Amino acid sequence: MIHDSFPANDGSSRRQNGVSAGDIAEAVLEFYIEGEDDLIGLLAYALYERQKRDFVLSHRKRNAGRSPDEAELAAVNSNYLSTDLRNTLRDRASQILSSYAETYVEAMEPQIRLTAVNSDALRQVRSIEKSIKRRLGFWRQVRAGFAVTLLLLLLFGAAAIAAVFFQSDIVDAWNALMVPTTLRM
Repeated sequence: MIHDSFPANDGSSRRQNGVSAGDIAEAVLEFYIEGEDDLIGLLAYALYERQKRDFVLSHRKRNAGRSPDEAELAAVNSNYLSTDLRNTLRDRASQILSSYAETYVEAMEPQIRLTAVNSDALRQVRSIEKSIKRRLGFWRQVRAGFAVTLLLLLLFGAAAIAAVFFQSDIVDAWNALMVPTTLRM
């Protein structure tokens, strides 16, 4: 933490009332973070740490490079234990996260759309595949084969009747082939 990297100039580790800047910083941490997965609280605490760092840098500029002492850090840290400042930093953290989420969604929108389109296309393909399987089922194939066979038999039968009825050369050729086989027996 930042307060650990800036030793006090007066050599004391305690404020006059006996509470160190480190103790107050720990209290701020517990005050801002409501649970293990409190991302807004963690970000609010990070904003607090950044503001505390800005205070230290500003103090150094104003005081010829002298870091704030323990009492000055404790005074700044204790200001962050107010509910109003906590709510302000948590609101700011929430806005930062919302902004990041919007940016992320905008960046991912083409991929999200592609995924949605692919998902819809996949659903349609599966529907078509299911419909084709229903139409091309085993018994449908058997019925279709039977119908085609029956149709071909009717067609050949009609052609044979027409050939006999019209005294076709095909019937004469057939009869010529069949007569010698019947005489041989």
